[in-house]
Amino acid sequence: MRDAGVYTQLWKKYLPVIRLLLKKTADTDQKLQIYKHEFASTGAKNKLGYIFNLEILNGKAINKSSAIAVSFDLLNVLNDNALTSEWLKGKNVKISVNKACELTMSYLNKPEAAEDTEALEAVLEVETQEVANA
Repeated sequence: MRDAGVYTQLWKKYLPVIRLLLKKTADTDQKLQIYKHEFASTGAKNKLGYIFNLEILNGKAINKSSAIAVSFDLLNVLNDNALTSEWLKGKNVKISVNKACELTMSYLNKPEAAEDTEALEAVLEVETQEVANA
């Protein structure tokens, strides 16, 4: 795939925010504004823009959007992070970017509230410990 890995640094920059917003998707869809110049600064030449709809089930892409470098790199960054990778297990999530470079995250099938609450509490506890140890 051409340009694979080019967007990795961009997604790593936004990973802490994306991780928090993904956790909040249990209640409502979440949005994050990313500026077009940040995509352009990667150096990748993209005639089609940065629009994609990535559907993730259990941490794996289930649609052809993962064949696009920008979404492929996002999925890799999410799966390379242990906390995010663990959180994605058992979930069906859609992450998309529109023409305005607005990243939207939503559940395709909402998990049971009790399961999600337990998972969220476990992840938040780990993050709290990481901050305390830093």
